[in-house]
Amino acid sequence: MDETSFTEAQTNLSSEVKGGILDKFSIDWNQTQYRDLWKPLYSGIASRLKIADYYRDDDVPQGVAEQASYWAREYTTENSTNTVDEYTKASEALATSKRSFFRKSHAH
Repeated sequence: MDETSFTEAQTNLSSEVKGGILDKFSIDWNQTQYRDLWKPLYSGIASRLKIADYYRDDDVPQGVAEQASYWAREYTTENSTNTVDEYTKASEALATSKRSFFRKSHAH
């Protein structure tokens, strides 16, 4: 997420949503700064807020192909070249590693 998107996500939030973030995660979103996004939880919250803002009246994409298109369109900056193919490969790798992990942890 670039700094402009972060600022928009931070600025456009209702006090109700900011209160929910404070209540659930003990994070004062008014005090959060762009550099805080290196923390996975902060980055995840900011990304989810961006998705919620973009898809206010529509469904959030559910399938890998639709999510990949959204990711490539919305998370590509002038310094990156995010592609649908990259997202799809990463998604497949994650699914494969999860299956492998669960097979190993349930083996006796």
